[in-house]
Amino acid sequence: MAVIAIDPAPGKESTIFDGKEFLSKKGPQLRSYLDQLKRTPETLLCWDAPLTGPCDPAYAGKPGDFTQRLIEGFFRREFGFRAPKGVSVLGYGGCPHWTITRSLLGLPRTGPYDLDLQHLPFRLLPDPNSKQADRPSVVEIHPAVAAWLWCRKDRIQASWNYKKDDGVQKELWSILLQRTGFPWDGRPTPGNDDEFDAAVGYILGSLYLKQPRTKEEDPCVKILGDRCTGSFLLPADPELEERWRAFLENQ
Repeated sequence: MAVIAIDPAPGKESTIFDGKEFLSKKGPQLRSYLDQLKRTPETLLCWDAPLTGPCDPAYAGKPGDFTQRLIEGFFRREFGFRAPKGVSVLGYGGCPHWTITRSLLGLPRTGPYDLDLQHLPFRLLPDPNSKQADRPSVVEIHPAVAAWLWCRKDRIQASWNYKKDDGVQKELWSILLQRTGFPWDGRPTPGNDDEFDAAVGYILGSLYLKQPRTKEEDPCVKILGDRCTGSFLLPADPELEERWRAFLENQ
């Protein structure tokens, strides 16, 4: 199974990491690249942009359906897991990479005129029970939140603004590799924040595919949320999952 992590950008080149090298592609080039991948069943795209929208696209119109999903609301205000300054968790309607994602993947589905999921080029994996199928798949990631969750216990009261501070980025990368134990030898080190996001996405996807086969083993990454709430593939954390369940009960 090949993991391809993509940080899509509507106004500049998108950044890709395929496990060997970083690539940069403009919109039309990225479309051609995806056209090749969608013919390869054993492909997992880790996509750094919103892939879900309203719980029921055919009848969308409830509060938040077109602006903010519950997964984003959780990380914007939940005590103990509110993302720090420097880790941006925008409502999905305000994310600029929403547009290129719609064009290239047909996701998120927001209304009754969108294609059914089974007719889209990549199978959406939106929840912890998602299973790989005999066609290429895509899962939503949030590299900044993932990096924060992996590194936060080692960086109390520190800056998280890795997009503007190379020193922060290098420190996060070092801690992240230690915490995950992921073998990065021979692969290029991220040189900017876009490459950092793509590299973190690649680690998330790779760990997801290597999940334990027995119930006695705990997963190291897990999809938090589902198609109705929005979801991210993130480091597994029992406390995070407990707070998430409590958050949903109060909605």
